[in-house]
Order: sequence, then C-alpha cells, then structure tokens
Amino acid sequence: MADLNKTNNRRIIAENPVIRKLSKVTSYGSSNACSYKGIALKLLFFLIFTAVGIGVCAFMKVTSGFGGELVYEGTIYENGGTVRIFSNEVTVLVVVGIISFIAPILAVFIRKTIPVTGTLFCASIGFLLCWLAMTFADIYLAPVLLALVITLMLVFTMGFLYGMGIVRVTQKFRSFIMIAMITVCLSSLLVFIASLIPFTSGIVAQLAANPVISIGGSLIMVIIGTLFLLVDFDTIHQCVENGLDKQYEWYASFGLAFSVIWLYLKVLDLIIKIMGKNK
Repeated sequence: MADLNKTNNRRIIAENPVIRKLSKVTSYGSSNACSYKGIALKLLFFLIFTAVGIGVCAFMKVTSGFGGELVYEGTIYENGGTVRIFSNEVTVLVVVGIISFIAPILAVFIRKTIPVTGTLFCASIGFLLCWLAMTFADIYLAPVLLALVITLMLVFTMGFLYGMGIVRVTQKFRSFIMIAMITVCLSSLLVFIASLIPFTSGIVAQLAANPVISIGGSLIMVIIGTLFLLVDFDTIHQCVENGLDKQYEWYASFGLAFSVIWLYLKVLDLIIKIMGKNK
C-alpha cells in the first residue's frame, strides 16, 4: 500500500507543473500530511495580512502619518477636493511596490520563504490598493469595491463548479492554462520592452489608446485568471487526497491567495478601462 501511495504521488507531481517546482517529495501518506483545514487556515492567514496592509495604510492616511515635504497638490475631484502627496508617502509606496514585485518571485523559487514572502506580498498589495482607493476616492473607490464583489463571485463560482465535479481539470486543461499564462506574460514583457524603444513606442501607445484592444486584452487576462483558479483548486485537492507532506500547505494556500489577488487586479483594471471608455 505504501508503494502504491508513493507511485501515485510521483505521478501527481510529474503531471502537475505547479507542485513539481517545489522539490522532491520524501514522505507520502504520513500522519503529518496536508489537510483542507490546514490549507484553509493558512489561506485565512494570508488574507488577514492583506487586511492588515489595508488597515495600516488607512491609519496612516487618516492620521497624516506619512509626513515629509509636499511633492504634489492638485484638484482632480469633481467636488473640488484636493489631493496631496508627501515625500515620505512616495518613499513608502516605492518600498511597498518593490516588495510586492520581489516577494512572489522569491516565494516561487525559494519555497521555504513562503510564510514570510507570502505575508509580505499580501500585506503590500493590501496597502497599495487602500492607498489608491483613499487617495483618489472619487475615481477609484467605486471600481475597487466593485472589483472585489466580482472577484469573490468568480472565486465562489469556480469553487462550486470544481467541487460539484461540473468542471474537471485534466492534464490537457492544465497544460492549456499554463501555456496561455506564459504566453500572456511573455507578450506583456515584449509590449513593455517595445514601449521603451523609440521606434516602436508610438505603435504601442496607439494600441494602448485603442479601447477595443485595451479592453479586449484585459478581458482575456480576467478569463485566464478565472480558469487558473480551477488549477489551484485541483492542486489543493491533489495535495490533500494524495497525502503530500504538510509543508505543501503553505505553497497551496499561497498559490490560491496569489491567484485571487492577481485576478482581482485584472478585474479592477478591466473595470477602470470600461469606465474610462464610457466617460
């Protein structure tokens, strides 16, 4: 029986590129194995620290805790409200932005850092979103809240479809999503590089200004992000049902937390573009 469990787990890891990136599994079906409860608690842990990031930013904004010299002051609200941005505020945003970029990369390549890097990533994203919503409330507060509602609906819908067995994650489906995700990431990188080259920067600017192309691209990102949730649910299911070591709980929970946050950002981007087109 032990050999059968070991064989099954090796097959799962070989077929699952997400789990395969971790390391070779050395224990199978042990008493110290993954559980849905453990993954749920760690997912809750990451979400709590996202809320902590929101709370810290809100406190600093309300109490003027950023301080420093005034670097920007302008009236951009329809009601005549003034936006003020201070030097220390810019410094904090740069640091938080760097953390939100580097932390998930470290989490993927150095899995033992996930409890720390995952926490830092979630807290930094919460901080940035709160700053955006509070600093430009008339512009972004409604999209921020609407994107949250839509994202939660998508997560619960995908969870229901997977849990009820209506949608099954096959190896072909997983490969398709992975290829689509890699293609989107490489395309985004190429567009960014092209925007820095004088010869192609004008073409990129014209494409970005086209509402159909811009909204269509964001919609594709949302669809891919939504489908990727199914891969995360299946990864969690495989980790638990095949008795993988408890260390995988951190990876599985952070993978889902990252996917939900990434999907939220893409939904927010799509809503902002649609609102901008309608103005």
